Amino acid sequence: MIHVANAEVGMPYRIKSLTTNNMQLKHRLRALGCVEGCEVSIHQKGLFKGPCTLNVNGQQICIRNCDACDIRLEHYYE
Repeated sequence: MIHVANAEVGMPYRIKSLTTNNMQLKHRLRALGCVEGCEVSIHQKGLFKGPCTLNVNGQQICIRNCDACDIRLEHYYE
C-alpha cells in the first residue's frame, strides 16, 4: 500500500483514504481540500523522516511523517 511517507516525489497520486485517529487533523486536512479522491503530488520530503510537503489544489501543505503514514494513495494517470 502506498502512503505519503513512501511515495515518490513529483508523481501524481489520488487520495484513497485518510485513516488517522486524530479527528482534529482529519478535519483540518479536509478543510484544506485534502479529501478522498483529490489529486495530490509530493513536493518535498524531509531528511531522516522529517516533514513531507504536498501539493493539493494549488497549495502546499506540510505534514509530519507520522501523519503522512495515515494518508493512503493510489497512482493517478491522466
